[in-house]
Amino acid sequence: MAEARRWPALEVRSAVADPTGLVDGLVAAALDDHDPIAIEDLIPPPLPPGGLWDPTAPPAPEPPPTRVAWRACFGNNAARDAALVGLAALDLDLALLALDLPDEDWVARSQAANRAVTAGRFIVAPPWDVPTPVPADHTLIVIDPSMGFGTGHHQTTRLCLTLLSALEMSNRSILDLGTGSGVLAMAAVLAGAREATGIDIDHDAILAAGRSAALNTLPAPVTFLTADVFSAPWPAAEIVCANLTGAMLVRVATQLAALTAPGGQLIVSGFIDDEAAGVEAALASFAVETRAREDEWCAFSLRRAGA
Repeated sequence: MAEARRWPALEVRSAVADPTGLVDGLVAAALDDHDPIAIEDLIPPPLPPGGLWDPTAPPAPEPPPTRVAWRACFGNNAARDAALVGLAALDLDLALLALDLPDEDWVARSQAANRAVTAGRFIVAPPWDVPTPVPADHTLIVIDPSMGFGTGHHQTTRLCLTLLSALEMSNRSILDLGTGSGVLAMAAVLAGAREATGIDIDHDAILAAGRSAALNTLPAPVTFLTADVFSAPWPAAEIVCANLTGAMLVRVATQLAALTAPGGQLIVSGFIDDEAAGVEAALASFAVETRAREDEWCAFSLRRAGA
């Protein structure tokens, strides 16, 4: 009999709970850099009374902050070992343990822990937690969380969705840089955009985005392409989303200006408080219209000067 597959994995535990959410966000971003196949929360948050979608239940109190206690699974040892080095460099008093896990459907079980998330007027749900019915004033996006993040569970994705919710998208063109799961591009067309293009340097992310797009009835074309922002050949879009990192946003500020049509809107996230001033300065050709923040993570909605 063939030997059962084992998965390279990494357990990450913080020494203390962080009520700001900064540690969670930094750990999540560091893991996401190395394309985890799945991430399991070893301390799952409690469900509110009545479950997630009981409209008669009173609002649940915010659960107390918990320590980071995650187990991430990777496709190969090199990715796991690189994630270990990246997390160690954060100097966050983390306990890190590299291990090999027996298959036993671990990936499927860990992904099943994902639940629907609401951000602005959008509900992002995995196929196994689609709310019925969907509230009339919300738009449902079904995402298969097959790889990494972009499912609405990270603060920066929620911030971008919330800022998109405030924009008029009818008949506008959308460009989503670093599209990941494709959730922002899909949100745009579901909200009325005439077309959307999502690009990412990670080909596996593009394949996963395409699979998620097939789970939704999209009223307009969404194209996902493997590319990077430095070589993006497309004409300027009326709305550009860039959920990257603070350092990357500064590096690509010139490209962001070129890819945003005059008078168009730019939504950026992926940076924390300490990086906000630098990101804003790099994007001086835009005017900041809205600032949003969740925990230590920030997002801007900006407008480019012009017609």
